[in-house]
Amino acid sequence: MHLGYLLDSPEELDKLEEKSRRAFIRKAGAAFLVAGVSPAIAFNEPKSKKKNGGGFDDKGRMGMSTGEDWIDTFFNGGSKEIIHYYADDFVFEDITFFQTIQNKEELYRAFLPFDNNGPDSPLGTHQFDIIRYDGGPAGDRTALLRQNIPEGYTQEEWALWSSDAITGADHDYDEWAVMNWVWKATHNMDFLGLPAKGKTTHTRGITFHCYKNRKIVREFTYWNFRGVAIQLGAFPPPNQFWLKK
Repeated sequence: MHLGYLLDSPEELDKLEEKSRRAFIRKAGAAFLVAGVSPAIAFNEPKSKKKNGGGFDDKGRMGMSTGEDWIDTFFNGGSKEIIHYYADDFVFEDITFFQTIQNKEELYRAFLPFDNNGPDSPLGTHQFDIIRYDGGPAGDRTALLRQNIPEGYTQEEWALWSSDAITGADHDYDEWAVMNWVWKATHNMDFLGLPAKGKTTHTRGITFHCYKNRKIVREFTYWNFRGVAIQLGAFPPPNQFWLKK
């Protein structure tokens, strides 16, 4: 499933991309374009706008400042900037959206619906904020993979359910991070098939990063769709049977 599912049709994603393309050309000039390549990829890699350092183009250990730089650029810098935080050889996976992406053209289009285009954007506004950052040097215990098929699975079943997680296991990395974040969305249209216009939802998510030379080589993201569906009235809240009445 592509993030274009946020839109009414694939054609709507094309219109959104063309709108952004025209804005890029006005801002940076047509000389930056390369025939047949998205402007977001043709542009030179942007320099960090952070005045006090601490972003992806800084030095030293990654931490809360790099996490905030990544998630702020994703929302406010937009697709044309955030794709440069990823290495040339990378894997991006969002299990909630059924996405496993390995090239920057697809990554650009996947991130495009979340660009901050203001409160009147058809897709509304999407704000992301880091709550907690855990991470450090990778050491020598990277990408240990299961060697046998578990009991109860055929080879085809196991390949179906494990292949995305295994993808990118050969990418070397020198640092890792786990970030908990909150996603606040104010909707101007339906969201994933649920009536959401005029409503604001919040949901928590978690992103696991592997870095090499301060670039993302592996990303795994998971967020609580059920929580959004409950807020939109599509699902009932869970019965918290474990609590004392």
